[in-house]
Amino acid sequence: MKQLIILFILPVFVLSCQKDTSNTINYTVSPITENGVHFLKIKMAFKADDNGATTLLFQDKAWGQDSLHNTISDIKVLSEKTQVMSNKDSGWYHITHPKNLNYIELEYRLKQDSQGDLTTWDTYRPIINSDYFHVFSHNLFMLPKHIIETSNDNFDVALNWKEFPKNYNIANSFGANEQSQIIKNTSEDKFHTAIFVGGDFRIHDIDIKEQKVAFAIRGDWEMFQDDAMVNILEKTVTAQRDFWQDHTQDYFAVTMIPTVQERGSSFQGSGLTNSFATNATNNRFLEIEGLVYLFNHELQHNWTGLIIQNDNEEEQYWFSEGFTDYYTIKNIAKGKIFNLDEHYFIDELNSYIKSLYTSPVREMPNSEMNYDNFWSGKEGIRKLPYRRGAILAFYLDQKIKQDSHGEFSLDNVLLDFKNDAITNDQKIKHPYFISTVNKYLKNDLKPFFDTHIEKGKLYNLEQVFTDFNFEYEPTSIVFDLGFTFSEDKKNIVSIDENSKAYEVGLRSGDRVISRSYYYDSTEHEAQFTVLRDGKEISVKYYPIKDAQIPQLKNNQHNIDLLGF
Repeated sequence: MKQLIILFILPVFVLSCQKDTSNTINYTVSPITENGVHFLKIKMAFKADDNGATTLLFQDKAWGQDSLHNTISDIKVLSEKTQVMSNKDSGWYHITHPKNLNYIELEYRLKQDSQGDLTTWDTYRPIINSDYFHVFSHNLFMLPKHIIETSNDNFDVALNWKEFPKNYNIANSFGANEQSQIIKNTSEDKFHTAIFVGGDFRIHDIDIKEQKVAFAIRGDWEMFQDDAMVNILEKTVTAQRDFWQDHTQDYFAVTMIPTVQERGSSFQGSGLTNSFATNATNNRFLEIEGLVYLFNHELQHNWTGLIIQNDNEEEQYWFSEGFTDYYTIKNIAKGKIFNLDEHYFIDELNSYIKSLYTSPVREMPNSEMNYDNFWSGKEGIRKLPYRRGAILAFYLDQKIKQDSHGEFSLDNVLLDFKNDAITNDQKIKHPYFISTVNKYLKNDLKPFFDTHIEKGKLYNLEQVFTDFNFEYEPTSIVFDLGFTFSEDKKNIVSIDENSKAYEVGLRSGDRVISRSYYYDSTEHEAQFTVLRDGKEISVKYYPIKDAQIPQLKNNQHNIDLLGF
């Protein structure tokens, strides 16, 4: 993100351009640099609340981040005598002003508050520097609460990008390289779930069946050229829109920025309105196959997440994330994207199984999944709904095909969900999910669903694989540190005497001085230095064990059964 915009729109101008301006919010964004610090200046104009008190929504806590109000400075109203107050706990700014005031013109600055090299976690906060800006809209634009309410959450937005350098490319969820943008009939959720970038981005226009996709990428990447990503993205969008029978979206944006990581690599993405935003480690460890997964997963959220919505977000993460993960690897394999096929699907499904069955929270009831623990970073919780839901999707896909003698599959259920969401605004609720799936099954799904989703009990995979005639190995090599940390990860509180950790010399009660390991990876050595009886002890080992966790054989028999 670079600097802010100046929204300088007077009521006279607005009235001349709009028949009814009461539900229109005007923003102008401009770049500013002062004393070496880069800002975005936002100037907004909108009809005031008639009661003399206007509330502007701006979350202090969102998407795992807190203290977002710290990124706002120099907020002031440009007309009338007013007072502005911040309420971080409630996520708003409050303006008191004369009653029956016509328009409010407000100005504020947005700055980057993270320091040092850009990490994946930092990308959820505003990034504003001399080269570029990268901001999610809930961190950028304040929204007048009364306009949302009086418009029944259906308002217009006018965006103006002013005073940016000529070579400065701007792209967002609503368009690319447009100095003025009009966003009609949007809502708080749609407008506040968007990405806005500008600066030294390279914007690639991709036409897919006469619909436009804008790919905005920056940085000099070590492992690929832009055209490789453009090709993957084009195939991904085509395959998924074909699956969903939906080529109606006339604009879609994908952004990609590089992050820094000392060891290994990582990538991350966020599905958004008309778009998704991605970031990845720019080093020699980055694997293109992981980016293929990322693109497909985030684009899948255009349907399972944005069109097909959860009724209670965390309660249905097993669907919005788990089913998205399943259809990510299924569509990659079916579309042969990056030459990945059914062998890839089986390998990935096996990795999901191992991840779930070795998770420290593998049987956590679904009712305990909430915003705070999902974003806590605790090992296992973030991936639990992904894995639990993906395996349920695999089971239902096979069960529906079996019960219908191949006439139907889980694909039909997903398309039913999409149609119901569009025609009836239907959201994913557990009774609705079960009743829809039951249309394609011989027996009621509810007992199975209650056991494995609601209660969180592990699936009997031996029985599942046998029932569907899949061939499998009864055991697998899985990740296992071999011990349990204290809550602050400063001590080893218990250890498995049959583990690799015990074998190399770690013991219960050891004080952990340093640690380095890849969670859930069996291919990287774990390294620990502990303190015991005043002496430092350093060890390294592969954190693995042989476990009774079945794995699908990656053979032609199983590929034929999958029927891709």
